[in-house]
Amino acid sequence: MEMLDLDQSRSHTTQVVTADGSADGCGAVQIVRSHDEELRGTTRCRRFGEVRVRLVAGGPAELVRPARSIDPARPGVLRVLRPLTGEALLWQDGRHAAVRCPELVCVDSTRPYKLVMPRPFRLVEAVVSHRSMGLTAADAARLTAQPWCGEAGIAAFMSTLLSGFQRHGDEIETAFDLFGGSIVGLAGALFAERMRSAAAEPEAARQSLMLHIQAYIRERLADPELTPGSVARRYNISLRYLQKMFREHGTSPARWIRDERLARCRCELSDPRLDHLPVAVIGERAGLYGASHFSRLFRDRYGVTPREFRKENVTA
Repeated sequence: MEMLDLDQSRSHTTQVVTADGSADGCGAVQIVRSHDEELRGTTRCRRFGEVRVRLVAGGPAELVRPARSIDPARPGVLRVLRPLTGEALLWQDGRHAAVRCPELVCVDSTRPYKLVMPRPFRLVEAVVSHRSMGLTAADAARLTAQPWCGEAGIAAFMSTLLSGFQRHGDEIETAFDLFGGSIVGLAGALFAERMRSAAAEPEAARQSLMLHIQAYIRERLADPELTPGSVARRYNISLRYLQKMFREHGTSPARWIRDERLARCRCELSDPRLDHLPVAVIGERAGLYGASHFSRLFRDRYGVTPREFRKENVTA
């Protein structure tokens, strides 16, 4: 199938050719104008820490992300799609993929794409930011429109986790950041595996290492001994090389660890099930010891103290 010009004018209905060569009529075309725009037909959306998980259902549909709608100054996201019923056809980065249950496929928001569901469908999507995954737009281009089978290895775990959202998503009432962390951790491992097998050049190997390091850090945020030095020793690399890796993403190892700790605290302060925990304990659960130290870091990052942030969320 030929790659279509995603910037050309489109009517409200169109004919597409499916993977088996038959033509089907699609419903109204959705022009995806923002990085994290909610897909038409979304019936449920939950936020788990920095991850958004959505259940989408509908009849035939087509989504187009034209180049003219992409703002390169805004942070990008990756959408990991897992069909439940029906089929999804994706064109991006010169590649074409057709996925069905239980397969997975990745879409990147920083470049044009077209996504077509030629028949009635249901799917789950997990939306993760480039920042949370430690990826650049160039890194993400290695992952798009290349399906995972969903029946073996890490992909099977990810596929099962996402498919369970349709049945149990509303039952999750606490530990949102931990559930989100599971998705980010699996996605990171999945992406690292793909990048490692897709290319052997030093850049790909370094990015694969970066994903593993970030997953390692997230699993140990509560450890007060977690430092850039301990991370470098764990992966048998020099501290200078670790700093260089993070500098390529506009940050440093120490700043990234601190920001991840603060992000976890922010999620737990928003969780009504954890209202009984003192603010200082929330900080300690993420490795930030000392109430005044935690409060100062939180205020510098979010503009309010942890106590004020919790109060604002209770009021809201």
